[in-house]
Amino acid sequence: MLGWSITVWRGTPEERDRATPQDREAATLAYWHVGLYGLDWLTELVKAGRAEELWRSGYPSRYTALAGDVLPLFTDGTPPGSGGSGTGRAPFDVRLHPDRIAACPADQTLTVDAWDQS
Repeated sequence: MLGWSITVWRGTPEERDRATPQDREAATLAYWHVGLYGLDWLTELVKAGRAEELWRSGYPSRYTALAGDVLPLFTDGTPPGSGGSGTGRAPFDVRLHPDRIAACPADQTLTVDAWDQS
């Protein structure tokens, strides 16, 4: 599959990297797969100065942003991502945690990891 596996975590990259597996699971707000253009929403946030791209290797690519800039993009219980078919396919294998998302303050730093699935 050409595309990405994306995880949104509550906390800074340093907090995420130090966390135990149990703490990582508790800090996970969302996880999904998406097609080749599934990072376009992150690219737009970076261009707008509302996210920072820390790594762009695909193993993973890592971003940070505030919850107030990311979580409103989760409309109707679906994560942001490209629609269409083939390499632009819509998000799938979506695992959202609505209770955690709702409890997350707008000024909370989020870490977004995107793993290349090619």
